[in-house]
Amino acid sequence: MNMTAFLSYIIITSITPGPSNILVMNEARRFGWKGSIPFNIGIISGFIILGIVTSFLTTSLYEWLPMIEPYFKVVGAAYLLYLAWKIGFSKKSKEQETHSQSSFFSGLFFQILNVKSILYFLTAMSTFILPYHDSNASAFFFMCVTIGIGCAALLLWASFGSAFKKIFAKYDKIINIIMCLLLVYSAITIF
Repeated sequence: MNMTAFLSYIIITSITPGPSNILVMNEARRFGWKGSIPFNIGIISGFIILGIVTSFLTTSLYEWLPMIEPYFKVVGAAYLLYLAWKIGFSKKSKEQETHSQSSFFSGLFFQILNVKSILYFLTAMSTFILPYHDSNASAFFFMCVTIGIGCAALLLWASFGSAFKKIFAKYDKIINIIMCLLLVYSAITIF
């Protein structure tokens, strides 16, 4: 396996804007680091679950993925458009915003349905890991590396949202529109 290609794929895919990254940043922007912990733990838990499930089922999923892929795309794109609408066009007062904090389960549910994360793990397994490693131990090790780098990227985006909370609050409407457009872009790139 070409380690440079593997690490490049994992790092670049993890750090570039995607639905999960945008949502953890938005949650930390709205509620700060501590306030976003339940949602972020849900996102990270979903990410880990996807990584584990994908590592065990990649071979069988890969065989029937072309058959179900269009449905994943439609559901994923529809959900991203719903989130974009919710972020970009909802009007919230300060009082409503503090009471509309996302939960662990909303983060977990979102991540389990996140098409980008599903394809991230499928690509890592089918392109970089399984063709070059016969042992379960080495496949497990590289999947742990994949999960670890992805989780670190999610935490980085959450830290970014929390660190720039005051700036984001000053430009709330503009930031919401930008995040809305990024989610719409994510939905379009699925197809």
